[in-house]
Amino acid sequence: MNWHEEYDVVVVGSGAGGLVAAITAAYQGLNTVIVEKGSEWGGSSALSGGGLWIPNNHVSKKAGLQDSEEEALTYMQEVIEDTGPASTYERKVAYVKNGHRMVKFLEDLGMKWVPGSLYPDYYPEKPGGKIGRSIEGEIFDARLLGDYEKTLRKGEIEAPLPLYSGKVASLPKAFTNAKDFNTVVGMFINGFKHKVKGHHAISIGSGLVGRLLKIALNHNVAIKLSTPLTDLVIENNKIIGVEVENEGKPFFLKSKAVVLAGGGFERNPYLRKKYHNVGTDWTAASPDNTGDMLLIAQKHNIDTALLDDAWWGPTTLDASGSRKFLVYERSMPHCIIVDQTGERYFNESQSYTDAGHAILERQEKNGKAIHSWLIMESRNRNKYLFGDMLPRRTPKEAIQSGFLIKAESIRELAEKCQIDYEGLKATITRFNKFVEKGKDEDFGRGNSAYDNYYGDPTYKNPNLGAIEKAPFYACKIFPGDLGTKGGIVANEYGQALRNNIPIEGLYATGNCSASVMGRVYPGPGSTLGPTTVFGYISANHIKENMLRLVDSSVRIV
Repeated sequence: MNWHEEYDVVVVGSGAGGLVAAITAAYQGLNTVIVEKGSEWGGSSALSGGGLWIPNNHVSKKAGLQDSEEEALTYMQEVIEDTGPASTYERKVAYVKNGHRMVKFLEDLGMKWVPGSLYPDYYPEKPGGKIGRSIEGEIFDARLLGDYEKTLRKGEIEAPLPLYSGKVASLPKAFTNAKDFNTVVGMFINGFKHKVKGHHAISIGSGLVGRLLKIALNHNVAIKLSTPLTDLVIENNKIIGVEVENEGKPFFLKSKAVVLAGGGFERNPYLRKKYHNVGTDWTAASPDNTGDMLLIAQKHNIDTALLDDAWWGPTTLDASGSRKFLVYERSMPHCIIVDQTGERYFNESQSYTDAGHAILERQEKNGKAIHSWLIMESRNRNKYLFGDMLPRRTPKEAIQSGFLIKAESIRELAEKCQIDYEGLKATITRFNKFVEKGKDEDFGRGNSAYDNYYGDPTYKNPNLGAIEKAPFYACKIFPGDLGTKGGIVANEYGQALRNNIPIEGLYATGNCSASVMGRVYPGPGSTLGPTTVFGYISANHIKENMLRLVDSSVRIV
C-alpha cells in the first residue's frame, strides 16, 4: 500500500459528532484529520435545531434542574424498548455516564452552553422524566472562523435572527400572551445587539458546529473538504487506514484509528426505497448523506441494525420543493391532522418521531395517509406563526401555488382536497366536543407537558381549539425525517462490530450508526446528544487502547 499521508486518527464527517471526536482525539495528543465529502462542512448538524439531550449535565443543574444518572437511566429504560444491539443497557449506561463529562470537557476548551430550562423530555410523565435536560451552544460570531465561515453548510431556510431552540416555542404564539411576546422581543433585541457590534451571529445548529470547529482548529485538527470516503482498509480485523477521493483520484490515508461520523442514507433513493419504502423528497438532512458509510459497511460485512427506521416527523413540501419539518405548527389550537378518509389517527402534538411512525403505520393499514392533511381554521391563521407565515399574513402565493388549500366551508375544503366529506365532518364534530370538555378522549392531545410546551397557554387545553370558523385551510403532510437512524452497530465504547466482535481501531457514531435511542426520541436533542457523546467516548477509547499497547510493549521489553 502506498500511503499518501499518515495520521493517528481519521474522522469521517464534519458534523457535531465528528467534530467532538476530532477535538477529543487532538486534545489527547493524537494527530487528527477530518475528511468531509461535501464542499461545505457541518453536515446535518448545521441544519438542525442545535440542541443536545444530555441528562445530569452541570449547565442544566445550575439553571435549577435536579437530575441524576440513576433517574436518566430509569427514564431511558422506560421509554426505549429493547431493539437489539444498538440500544443495549451497556450503551445507555455509557451515554448517561459520559454525556455530562463531555459537556464539562468541551466547556473547559471554550464551548459556551445555554440551558433549555423549559424544554421537556418528550415523555416527561414517565419515571425519570424531566423538564430542562436539553442544552445548546451560545450564539457564535462566525467571523472567528476566518475563511471557514464561507464553507459552513446552510439550509434552504435561514433564521431571520440568531435565536435559541429552547425559546423557539414562544415564536408561534408571541401575539397571544405577554410572556411569550416579551421572550420574542428579547430575542430580537439580542439579535440587534449582535448586529450593532458587527458580529456575524449564528445560532442553533450552525452556531453549535461553528464553535466546535473553532475549538478543533485551535487544537490543530486538519480538515479536508470535498474528500469523500471510498473504502476502509482492514487487515486481520484491524483498521489500518482509509481510501478517499481527492481531486477525483484515489488517495490513501494511513491511520491507527478511524471514527465514522458521516451521516446516514437519507438522500439515497435506492436505499430509502429498500428500507423505508419512501423517497428522498421529504428529508431535511444534508444533501451529501447518500449512504456511503452503510454501503462500505455492508461491503465489509460489518454489523448493522435499525435500517428500517429514521428520525421521522410530519413535513410539508411547498411548490418550490422546499421542506418544512413541523414541530410547533401541529400543536397549536384550531388545527387537526387527518388522512384522506377525513379521520384523525394520532395525537397531533406528540413527538415528531412518534407522529411520523403514526403516519407510516396508518399508510400501511389503509393506504390513505400519504399524504395526510393539516386542517386549520381562521383563528389558527390569525393568531399563530405557521412556518415563516406571520399571523394574519397568508401570502397569495401560498394559495395560488397549491401549498395551502383555502375554502369557505368544510364541504368545499373536503372537495378541493379530495378528502371524504362525511368522514371529515364527523371527525370535526367529535373533535369540537373534545374542545368543549378540554380533553381529547381519542388520543390524549394536551395531556402531556410536552404537548403543552408548544401550545397556547390562554386556552383551557393549550393544544385544543375548535374547527368551526371560516375560512379553512389545508396543507399536505408527508412523513419526512431529520435523518435515518439505522446503520453500523457499535458497542458501549463506540467500536464498530463484525459478527458481534469489535474491529480494532474502527468506531462509528451519529446517523451512520444504529441509534442508542432505539425507535423513539426521548427528548430534545436526541440526535446530536448521542452523536457527540459517542464521538467523545470513541476518541477516549482510542487513546486508552494506544496507551495499553504502549504499556504492553514496555512490559515485553
